Amino acid sequence: MKKVLLGSTALIAAGVLAVPAMAQSAAPGKQPQPLRLGLGGYFQAYGVYVSQPDGVGEYGVNRREFDIKREAEIFFTGEVKLDNGLTVGAQVQLEAEVCSDQIDESYLYFQGGWGKLILGSENSAGYLLSVGPPSVDGNFDGLDPNYRIINGIGSGALNRAGEAWLTNISGDSEKFTYISPRFAGFQVGVSYTPDNSEEATAGQVRAKGGSFAGMPTNKQSDTSAARWEDVIAVGLNYTNKFGPVSFAASASYEHGSLSGCVVSAACSAYDDRQTWGAYAKVGFAGFEVGGGYWEDDNGLRGSNKSSAYGGGLTYGFGPVVVGASYLNSERELPGLSEDKLQRVLVGGRYTYGPGMDLRASVQWYGLDSSKPTAEGDSWAFVLGTTVSF
Repeated sequence: MKKVLLGSTALIAAGVLAVPAMAQSAAPGKQPQPLRLGLGGYFQAYGVYVSQPDGVGEYGVNRREFDIKREAEIFFTGEVKLDNGLTVGAQVQLEAEVCSDQIDESYLYFQGGWGKLILGSENSAGYLLSVGPPSVDGNFDGLDPNYRIINGIGSGALNRAGEAWLTNISGDSEKFTYISPRFAGFQVGVSYTPDNSEEATAGQVRAKGGSFAGMPTNKQSDTSAARWEDVIAVGLNYTNKFGPVSFAASASYEHGSLSGCVVSAACSAYDDRQTWGAYAKVGFAGFEVGGGYWEDDNGLRGSNKSSAYGGGLTYGFGPVVVGASYLNSERELPGLSEDKLQRVLVGGRYTYGPGMDLRASVQWYGLDSSKPTAEGDSWAFVLGTTVSF
């Protein structure tokens, strides 16, 4: 399958890359328009008050109750349409805070009546085509939230049930992605990722952006066994309107093969990895309701599966949207009872300008685990704003 996919992608890429030259020669004497980048992005800022179990040995001990959470990115983006109808575009997303990964996503794309081909660091087709349930504030209750505000959710000695419930083995690693045109409401996409370590790791040179160290190794060090290669992702969604009723649904699947290890014992707990999810929502007269289910075997042998189900209900009137969402997330642990997380979020948002929202919510988290440090109920009160530009 990998060879067929690579061959098909190569043919598409070769055909697409050959088109610009034909487009330029098709209009003698006319200077082709170059691709120019403009600025975009977003800034988010929230005041967050959290009440957590803070007794001796509990996960909220010695933790502040109030904090300011923020996230921001600047987009360098642009596209140009050639004479033959081919659209060529590029996007680079710069993290607007000091992070270990200063550039979030960066990719080139080609688009026409045949669909869209994306080359570079971008999420997979399964991720991009997923249709999530209605969300009051996707930064907290979306399929892939931006913020984690409860200290009991994490890894190691903490509760391992997660808040993200979306197919995402390959993340922003370098890949080829093809997304078809929409036909009769349906759209399909497929991605191929050589390895899920992103460009600047797995034996490459971080300071040079990963392009000056030859080909990356297909072996792993003893300390980085959790790495997968030849990741295939497939996504399908359907959207349509039936009179006053809107409907959207999606299904996605992603599979990665375990990379080799320098010392085979380092990978004894690991295996190939696969994840899948399905979601749907219906809208009518300002209301939206929907839900979904997700699984990830985490690439681990034995009982180590993560799963989640949830849903949401929102109602919009004018610039205001109010609603609630629910998430039930579980993580299997060998020899132990499952880690479980429940989240209920009630809130709303008010659009006070183009691309500008004021958002508020009350959130309850219930953690259940065999580890006393990972159990208990928490409450969060959130008020903030998001500005897109």
